[in-house]
Amino acid sequence: MVKLILITHGNLGDSLLDTASVICRCAKQNITAFSVTGKINLEELEAKIKSSIAGQEALVLVDSFGGTSANIALKCSAENSKVSVVCGVNLNMVLAALNNQDKMGLAELTSKIITDGKKAILEATELMKK
Repeated sequence: MVKLILITHGNLGDSLLDTASVICRCAKQNITAFSVTGKINLEELEAKIKSSIAGQEALVLVDSFGGTSANIALKCSAENSKVSVVCGVNLNMVLAALNNQDKMGLAELTSKIITDGKKAILEATELMKK
């Protein structure tokens, strides 16, 4: 089973995880959300993340590329070849990850959540005009 990690600014990760759990009625197992705030010690956060992914395949979902959450994730993944970091997390990506983390390996799961995340981004008003 692939370990899932959410690293986001504020409480976005916790909120995405809570919402996804209700929608897919799945347990929040083998997934951890970390919050980046102005009050957090970044070195301590990095140590917690490294500890939670040590020795296992892990998919790390972050909110925005170039932000603190992505920078920490990439730093943690640099020492672990079994970690994939994907930026731009949305609810569909979290749902896909939760529903497939025990059915797919890291590479396949990474591809799946990126595909599902992109499918969720569309201009609905234009779609409805067709």
